[in-house]
Amino acid sequence: MLFLAALASTPAAAQTPAVNPAIREAAGALLQADGPRALALMRDLPAEGLDARSAALRDCALERLDPVRRPEAPAEDAPFATRALHAYRLYWRAAVQRPETREAEEKALGVRLGALLGRTELDDMLKAEAPTRERIQAEGGHVLGGRTGRLMDLMLWNRQDERDTSTALPEGAHSARLFLLDDFASRGWSNWMTCGRTGTGGWAKPEGLYVIVPAYDSLEDETFSVSFLAHETQHYADNAAWSGMPNWQLEFRAKLTELALADTTLQRTLGAFAANQGDDPEDAHSYANRRVLSALRARLGLQPDADLTAIPPSRLHAAARAELFADTSRRPTPLSAR
Repeated sequence: MLFLAALASTPAAAQTPAVNPAIREAAGALLQADGPRALALMRDLPAEGLDARSAALRDCALERLDPVRRPEAPAEDAPFATRALHAYRLYWRAAVQRPETREAEEKALGVRLGALLGRTELDDMLKAEAPTRERIQAEGGHVLGGRTGRLMDLMLWNRQDERDTSTALPEGAHSARLFLLDDFASRGWSNWMTCGRTGTGGWAKPEGLYVIVPAYDSLEDETFSVSFLAHETQHYADNAAWSGMPNWQLEFRAKLTELALADTTLQRTLGAFAANQGDDPEDAHSYANRRVLSALRARLGLQPDADLTAIPPSRLHAAARAELFADTSRRPTPLSAR
């Protein structure tokens, strides 16, 4: 089973200058697979007081979280990937609606996939995930599974290109192979549950960096160069330097890199981190967000609840760099230097 430790969550809504705070909080709850909290927040939002995009998210999320309404099943003769995706969506929906049943729903997903494969002995995800992935690949599709945050995930795409890239990080430049993925049938559970508002922007693996092209308005702006490229290159460099680093620590360092480099996206990035905070190390992004914000406040000599958006960018950049350098100094000698 592949764990997606190195993910860049890129909010599509972040391209707009103002985001309703309650919508941001509800999207954060969905990203933590906390359906009950998201549902309570969404229900309290009057549709008439929202902009068109926020109202569309509210309506779509309420439908996703409605226990009565189920995603329409594909035809029995639909491609295997389409039927497998339907099984995953049933699981995502149920696991987010009722977090206490998450483990049982994951097992039920394995049973559904085993049935689709005609192999009833595949009765959990440890057994069913790899054969599912192999079947999709055999039919010509690109696929990535594993776990993103709290849920098993499924990415499906049809087109992939490659190129080399070099990125300047706070601790030096790094080169990597960049895989550009496009024409998606599924961008994963976080994108589906938030109705396309946010989700995974890409990930890092030993062979290079994978970018979900439709997650970005441009591959030339700061959203891409910092939120994806610098973030994931930091993962790439850290995995090479210290094999086996816990997922939340990878995220902690990559998020510090974002804040050290962000200019036009700095305020938005701080807002996104603040809206998705948690205390569960298994949810690496939310756990790292809280610790990044706490570490910066401490380094800047601020109160625990201080508003970081009021701090001059130059001070935030310096604090993020200093925190990253301090974290590096506490680690063993990088593997490449031994």
